[in-house]
Amino acid sequence: MTFLSVKKQNQVVFYIIKGSTIKKFLILDCITGTSLYYAIKIISSSILIGIVGSIVGTEGIKRASWFCDKRLKIHNVV
Repeated sequence: MTFLSVKKQNQVVFYIIKGSTIKKFLILDCITGTSLYYAIKIISSSILIGIVGSIVGTEGIKRASWFCDKRLKIHNVV
């Protein structure tokens, strides 16, 4: 296949992001992540442990909230 035989397709893709998703990202990842980072950094005096703790903490909060939402939906159906 040569370069000239490839046809270009002009496509425009729109992504719609809800305002609640942006708000959740800002609150959870930015504010909570930064708070966890500084708290762990002060306690451990290590930047690396602060970074890892911030990542693990925010992901843990996300998964815990997802698990609670799933659990509430199951109990509300029954």
